[in-house]
Amino acid sequence: MKSHTLTNLGLLALVIVLALMAIYEPGLETAQKAPPLTRLKPEEVHFIRLSDNRGRDLVLEKRQGAWRMTRPYEKAADEVRIGQLLGITTTRSFSRFAAPRDRLAEFGLAPPSIRLQLNDLELEIGGNEPLRFRRYVRIGDQIHLIGNGFHHHLMASAEDYVRQ
Repeated sequence: MKSHTLTNLGLLALVIVLALMAIYEPGLETAQKAPPLTRLKPEEVHFIRLSDNRGRDLVLEKRQGAWRMTRPYEKAADEVRIGQLLGITTTRSFSRFAAPRDRLAEFGLAPPSIRLQLNDLELEIGGNEPLRFRRYVRIGDQIHLIGNGFHHHLMASAEDYVRQ
């Protein structure tokens, strides 16, 4: 009977430890404190150019407080969709390292599949890292790893950015 009591107490202690780990999520502090991808704030952006290797070239400009598509069409743009895309400016950079110019292909960055220009800042979007499926983004001489939540906005067609 005594060994069953010790076993039950051990299991209870294990359950308590696991519950505390689930509640407090140790190890996630570094991800939550990770710096933003850029120093730009979404409201500071007034020019967006989105292009890819398939020939898509989309230009959006903020004029008199309203977003307009200027390429490939001259139309009013979907402000909500643009706001979601601009969230990439403040998304967390989980990791960053110097871009090895002779190994960019390993990161899907030679050539990059997508180029995103925000004002004068150019972001080159590459492949996914295989462990956590985070996306490689090159800015200047640095490669960043970000969450993959923006990829569908980066892949969207010009029509998806037109106001309905």
